[in-house]
Amino acid sequence: MFRFFIIAAEIIILIIVLRSSFVQYLFEDIQNSVSDWLVSVATLPEREELRSLKDKINIRLSPLKPYQQNYVEQITADSASVKRFYHTYCENDDINPNFTGTKRAQLCLIIKQSPVMQVAKRD
Repeated sequence: MFRFFIIAAEIIILIIVLRSSFVQYLFEDIQNSVSDWLVSVATLPEREELRSLKDKINIRLSPLKPYQQNYVEQITADSASVKRFYHTYCENDDINPNFTGTKRAQLCLIIKQSPVMQVAKRD
């Protein structure tokens, strides 16, 4: 009987401690860290493909002016930006102030051949 009271008291103390604001904050912080880590691991292949695409663009279209380099950084920030650029300026042939003529055609070809766009076609 005495053992039952000890176990019950331990359970009650555990519940009180777990409900404290410090422990809740600690668990929330741990959850955020683990979530960020999982998102980072899940998006690693996409980030690698985007980095590879950015490197190909910088190599094949060099020399790029500083504003063009900044624009390439913006385009390759995520796969949605790459797809949006390709749809707007390559498929719909809209005017792009940063890349014109053969540079834009080369850029469109590089993007079209990239794994980022290949994944989009499979989806």
